[in-house]
Amino acid sequence: MALTERANAWLATLDRETPLAAAVVDRLIREAGSTPHPEWLAFHDNYAGYIEQVGPGDIAIWGLARPADASPAPIWFAPDSDSIVPAQYHFPEAVLCADAHPVHGYELGADGAFRGIGGPAATFEMKLERHGLMKEFYDRGKVRRTFVTRKCDEPQNHYLLRDMAEAFVPEASDKAMQFFLEPKRLLQFCPFSKQLLLFELDAVS
Repeated sequence: MALTERANAWLATLDRETPLAAAVVDRLIREAGSTPHPEWLAFHDNYAGYIEQVGPGDIAIWGLARPADASPAPIWFAPDSDSIVPAQYHFPEAVLCADAHPVHGYELGADGAFRGIGGPAATFEMKLERHGLMKEFYDRGKVRRTFVTRKCDEPQNHYLLRDMAEAFVPEASDKAMQFFLEPKRLLQFCPFSKQLLLFELDAVS
């Protein structure tokens, strides 16, 4: 799907290295005896090489493989190689989609679903939409997290969801995580854990 302006604005803040061509990645996957799923190759073609800051002194370099002569050199990836994650439980086959510490869990399923920071998400583009949404809101002024609960079924909390329903952000939302954006409030709702997180702009903002 086409990214929104806010997602593109966040993406534009990232540095990007010169990535391996998608055709090379296609060959590496086939030589390893796996299937180069269209979702994987489209991701690599569109986003490989972007460098995401995931913590102090910690980065994730997107892509399915990185060359041996990359700078910085591959850290968690074997150079010129991909890493396939076999299908397990209810998850389809996946591929590691960033040179990042394994704790961050950057994986892209054969169905295009993303697991990692900003996920889980139905697509990688949805991760970008979520980052863009947070950036847009934080750019409005000083933000505070004013409310958090895992009891969304309680009447006063259910009212918050109803009150912000018209502010639903579909491009950043799926069955695992939903977002609602108003001029001075941002609500994140995780249906499975029943968690609500409310962010608000300070009154002086």
